[in-house]
Amino acid sequence: MAADGGGAADSESRTMLERAERLARSRHAGQVDKGGMPYWRHPARVSAGCASAEAKIAGWLHDLIEDTETTADELLELGFPPAVVQAVELDTRLDGEDYMAYIHRILAACDADDRQTRQAGRTAREVKMADLRDNMDLGRLRVIREADRRRVTKYRRAYALLAAWTGETVAVGVEGRVSCAS
Repeated sequence: MAADGGGAADSESRTMLERAERLARSRHAGQVDKGGMPYWRHPARVSAGCASAEAKIAGWLHDLIEDTETTADELLELGFPPAVVQAVELDTRLDGEDYMAYIHRILAACDADDRQTRQAGRTAREVKMADLRDNMDLGRLRVIREADRRRVTKYRRAYALLAAWTGETVAVGVEGRVSCAS
């Protein structure tokens, strides 16, 4: 799915991205976020916050398995690439899974011996970081409660772990603003 600088690969990526957007908008229809806005706007922001074509697609799809009736098998049947679907599975927190164990599971995949798992892990990491950046933006909430601040604190720890994998330095303010430097 890697782009070749133009041509067929870019066109295929754009088509797949458009299909992911349509699916996410459809499956998240009627859902709202913590700020009361249509939920599909969250995966839109996550996708926009990713750099690679695979991560942009996975960004649109990242909450489907966790928050809708969509399955990984269904995503494969719909023609999404196995590496993208594997990244979405990695970005899906398992029932009863400790939050930081979930983050460590993504990081473990980044260093897997298997090339496909390693690529899926790196895509999942990119998506999760974009997801966390969006989730830490308390500016989208009308009222900021103590529970929101606690959630952002948890997300800051997770973001720092994910960022450390590539040696990025991270500063996240209490209000959730993130700045990164390589």
